[in-house]
Amino acid sequence: MGGRTVTPEKLKELMVSNMEAWYLEEVARDAGSGKRYVVCAGLAVLERMRGGHFPLSDGDYITSKNQVRTSGPLIEKILARYGETRPYLREGGRTTRGTRTAADGFVGRLNALKPEDEIEGADLEDAIDEMQRRLCAKATEDLNEEHMRIDIDVDKPVSQIIDDIITAAGTKAGAVAQHLVGAKLAIKFPDLSIENYSYTTADQQLSRAGDFRVNDTIFHVTVAPTLALFQKCAENLRNGFRVTALTTAKRIALADSLADQLGIANRVAVKSLEGFIGQNIEELARFAKPEVGRELRDLLEKYNERVESVETNHSFMIDVPDNLGRR
Repeated sequence: MGGRTVTPEKLKELMVSNMEAWYLEEVARDAGSGKRYVVCAGLAVLERMRGGHFPLSDGDYITSKNQVRTSGPLIEKILARYGETRPYLREGGRTTRGTRTAADGFVGRLNALKPEDEIEGADLEDAIDEMQRRLCAKATEDLNEEHMRIDIDVDKPVSQIIDDIITAAGTKAGAVAQHLVGAKLAIKFPDLSIENYSYTTADQQLSRAGDFRVNDTIFHVTVAPTLALFQKCAENLRNGFRVTALTTAKRIALADSLADQLGIANRVAVKSLEGFIGQNIEELARFAKPEVGRELRDLLEKYNERVESVETNHSFMIDVPDNLGRR
C-alpha cells in the first residue's frame, strides 16, 4: 500500500471496496453455482479475522482436510448477529467446490491491505463489522427472492397444468419453460447426462447447438419463437442433427410459419412444450390420478434441483404444493 501507516477510516474503506470487488468477481466466475457459497466463504474468513488472525495464513481459515473453516451453525450465528435468522446454507458452503477458491481470493485481497504499522483491535473490528454486515445483506437479498407459488389441480390434463405454470411465471416464463423441459428429459432418461445451464447463458457463448442435446437430437425451447432461432435449427440440420423446437401451444402457428420461411418446416419437429412434458407425465403415471400427482411432484422437485444448481435467481424455483402425492 505504500507509506508508513493508514488511518482506520481509510483501512475500512479499502477493505470494504475490495470485499465488494471480490464478491462480484467470484459470482461472475462461477455463476452456475449460485452466490451463497461466496457469502459463506467471506463471512467465515472475516470471523477468523475477528479472532485476531490478520494477516491470515492458510492454517487460520483452512482445515487439515483442505476445507474452509465454516459450517451451517457458524453462518447462522453470524447472520443472526445482523438480524437474519432464516436458514441459509446447511453446511455453510464447506463442501461446495468453489468455497476454497473464493476464500483464498478474499484472503489474498485482505492480506495485501495489511498496513506496515499495527492496527488497533477496535479499528479492525469496525472494518470486519461493515464487511460482514454487507455480506449478510446479500444473504437477505438472496433469501427474499421468493419461490413461485402455484395451485395445481390434478383433475386437469397435465398439459394444461404445465400451461398454468408457464402462464403464472409471467416474465420468468422462458426460464421456467427451459428448466421444465430439462427436468422432463432428466426424468425420462435417467441414464443420460442432460445438460443444465442458466437461462441467461447464451448458446453462442458455450458453442452450444441448442438448449439440450439428446444423442442425435437438438432441442430448442422458447416461449417467443424468432427467425434467428429457426436459422439455428437450419444450422443444426446442416450439421447432421435431428431437431425439435418446443414452444407454447399459443405460438405453434408462428413457429411453423418461421420454419416454413426457411424451407425447413418438413424437417423440424415443432411441438407444444406443454404437450411434450404433459404426455410424458401422463404415461409415467399410467393415466392414474394419484400417480399423476406423484409424477408431478417428481417433476417439480427435479426442476427445483436443476434450477438451484445453475441459477443465482432462486425466484425461478417453484414451491411444490402439498396436494401432490408423495412416494
